[in-house]
Amino acid sequence: MSLGQAFLLFIFSSISGIGSSTEEFQTHRPIIASTLAGIALGNVKAGVMAGAAMELVALGWMTIGVSVPPDPALAGVVVAVLVILGNQSIGVAVGMAIPLAVAGQLLQIAQKSTIDIAIMHWAERGVEKGKLSRVSIAHYLTAIPSALRVAVPSLCVAYFADATLVQSVFNAIPKSITMGLQIASGFLVVVGYAMIMTLLNVKELLPFFFIGFLVMTFTSTTLFGLTVLAVSLAIIYFNFYKMFGENDGRERRARTKGNSKNDEEKVSQVKISKKDIIKVFWRTQTYQLSWNYERLHNLCYCYCIMPVLKKLYKDEKELQGAVKTHFEYYNTHQFLTSVILGANIAMEEAAANNKDIDKTSITQLKIALMGPLAGIGDSVIWGIARPMAAAVGAGIATDGNIFGPIFFFVTINAIRLFFRYNMLFFSYREGANIISRLKDVLPKMKNVMTVLAYTVMGGLVAKWTKIDVPVVLYSYEKHGEIISVTVQQQLDAIMPNLLPLMLTFLIYTLIKKKVSPLVCIIGLMILGILGYTFGFLG
Repeated sequence: MSLGQAFLLFIFSSISGIGSSTEEFQTHRPIIASTLAGIALGNVKAGVMAGAAMELVALGWMTIGVSVPPDPALAGVVVAVLVILGNQSIGVAVGMAIPLAVAGQLLQIAQKSTIDIAIMHWAERGVEKGKLSRVSIAHYLTAIPSALRVAVPSLCVAYFADATLVQSVFNAIPKSITMGLQIASGFLVVVGYAMIMTLLNVKELLPFFFIGFLVMTFTSTTLFGLTVLAVSLAIIYFNFYKMFGENDGRERRARTKGNSKNDEEKVSQVKISKKDIIKVFWRTQTYQLSWNYERLHNLCYCYCIMPVLKKLYKDEKELQGAVKTHFEYYNTHQFLTSVILGANIAMEEAAANNKDIDKTSITQLKIALMGPLAGIGDSVIWGIARPMAAAVGAGIATDGNIFGPIFFFVTINAIRLFFRYNMLFFSYREGANIISRLKDVLPKMKNVMTVLAYTVMGGLVAKWTKIDVPVVLYSYEKHGEIISVTVQQQLDAIMPNLLPLMLTFLIYTLIKKKVSPLVCIIGLMILGILGYTFGFLG
């Protein structure tokens, strides 16, 4: 590894590290992080292929509330380094990267529970003293430990992976372990699928999973074709849903429209412009950077709404009071926080111009919306939209096609920007009425997206899960030739992909019974090693 490659690896892994805190541009996902590492190390194709394999394993790794998964950014960089510099097969590299991803998980927990809390309190003390600039400074200060948390371990692995001594250590690993990990890499993906299914957890829609599975098993449908089928089924489901819920929806819209009109009649002395809201929009691009374990998104939220507060409150004491209001505990899904931000901007505008408005209603609105929006965002965006985009992108990237990571990056960011921009302006127009407007929309949206997700997940189980049982059941002679019949052939005669389906639901059941996904991953890796050693897996 040259000095230039080391420098590029440091920069790109730092970007992925910051991405693992913000989760905005998705540069922390293995399919992107590994591709960037491949660019840095001069082998883009290997980086893309390694990232695709790691992404399928990490499909269900998502941050929900204070629950942090193994670090996908570190896993993505390390798997590329081990393949490119360590000359390891992708399956072995994935097996080696998982323990390091767990170490990265512990590093992130340590950072968010110590360093970032200290930085948040430093900003809070600054607000008490009237030093409001500390809010922005503190927000971006947290980028430094986030970057180093991934960049430093990545450089260490790259340095040692490039050394002859460590390469010989890799080569000294027993073949049963390396080949076992290679075999296990074929079915480790089911843990991610099972995690997503657990998050969705809508039993009445589970038949759509089997539709996707059967279509992919018994036809030559591509992933794109499967996605088109899933979208078609989701549209059909939506139309049925719409037919049965149409009347209630009309009544709700009528009530809401009347409320919005009343709001527009209010006279304002200080008016928030589109330009002001655009400033908030740009700030949301790094929204979750400074989250911490004490008050979660409080500093993130305060940083984003700061331009509006500065315009509305010219009196220093009033401005300090408004800023301190947003330093309390806050947590919701980062893509949907724009819904609350927009409504809060409208309420802050009203409060600044009408002294009779109760400021506690601003906090009450945040409390009322952050829970439901977190549930919808985690299940629809993390549990459906991102895994689907990642799975399709990984499928394209399996052979080293750079369009795979590009597809994922463009798709997930288009979704992100759509929610960020449109929800911000929509909720600003609606103000406090946003609660009644969302009551009917959110359940519909979740169920429609669940249909889409189940269909795609079923197809992915059939397409990407590889299990082979080469144990010979019996042999017979035909035309002077000995023909052996294996367990796998008999299972395929019953139904192809039967074992992947059974394994997926086994892991799904274990996770529902609170067995850690990490334990499931380790168990499957051990199964792969034992399967190769004793010859019942190939």
